[in-house]
Amino acid sequence: MLFATIAGRKFEMQRIIVRQVDAFTSTPFGGNPAGVITEADTLTTEMMQKIASEMNLSESAYVTLPDLPDADFRLRFFTPEEEVNISGHATIASCYALFEDGRIPLSDNRSTVNIQTDTGLVQIDIHYHRVGEANDGTEEIGRIRSAHRTSRVPKETTRSEMRAAHEKDGEVQIINIDDEEIVLEKIMMHQAVHAASPADVSARTVAEILGIDVSEIAGTGLPLEIVSTGLTQLFVPILHKETILDMHPDLIKLGLMNKKNGIDTNHIFSLDAYREESVSYSRHFAPAVGMWEDPATGTAAAGLAIYLLRHGAVTSNSMIMEQGKSMSELAKIIVDVDEFDGTKGMVRVGGLAV
Repeated sequence: MLFATIAGRKFEMQRIIVRQVDAFTSTPFGGNPAGVITEADTLTTEMMQKIASEMNLSESAYVTLPDLPDADFRLRFFTPEEEVNISGHATIASCYALFEDGRIPLSDNRSTVNIQTDTGLVQIDIHYHRVGEANDGTEEIGRIRSAHRTSRVPKETTRSEMRAAHEKDGEVQIINIDDEEIVLEKIMMHQAVHAASPADVSARTVAEILGIDVSEIAGTGLPLEIVSTGLTQLFVPILHKETILDMHPDLIKLGLMNKKNGIDTNHIFSLDAYREESVSYSRHFAPAVGMWEDPATGTAAAGLAIYLLRHGAVTSNSMIMEQGKSMSELAKIIVDVDEFDGTKGMVRVGGLAV
């Protein structure tokens, strides 16, 4: 326990461990960073907000004991200015921290945890395998061959050589849990997309606020739309990826427009992606909730998947999306649509963390 003396009086202070976890990436300082406090039961709401403001990340997450009988943990989310109902990347980051601490039990290559949030119960699936888990090495060597496109890996490949091969592969993370080396493959959040409706704001108004020509929106042939994912999100299609990358929106005007129309956040996307594997490139702005820009947004990726399927822009239920304001730090978000009825659906969204 720490103590501080203020005006001659002695006060108890808590020792609080705050981690910064980067979600939707396997590269440190890439993706979307979140503050994670895994022991937050003694913190008041005021303290949580002050810590989030001090961290000054898009969101910070706090792990506490749940109130719901089917939940394993409860998560609360704070931007630097206010509490929000849900954050996809902060949920992924928190589950990574809990998994790394050994607080989520290992199972048969997939562990499931139920998280209580202010939007309800959220299921998280953590996919992984043990380094060299097959007795004869066949399964592990097969993964290494696939990852590195080698035509031949010796049968006598050792555990340390397997680990080295994995560490060279930027698409996995090695975690030591209870003296077991675990290869983390992905962390997937089950995200409901509740509804969609036309946006009650014109493309010209949005274009002026974003500082772009309205033809960049109109030329896509896609509509401005409001999608509910636990947050009310405005989806804005843009014709060219360079327009988004170079975008400098008037965030004060954007925040005022959002508050006037009951919008929490804004997802600006293009089907003109940078990576061949990606279906979209995007940036995400949320000044109305105290977040200028979010580097990677799981909830919006889920909403975008349903949007793209609804408007026939994609045909596959499995997608990879990229997001970020810097080419060197693009987040990679994996999306799988499990249920879709035209306006709403159930989506798994996630990726790696570090």
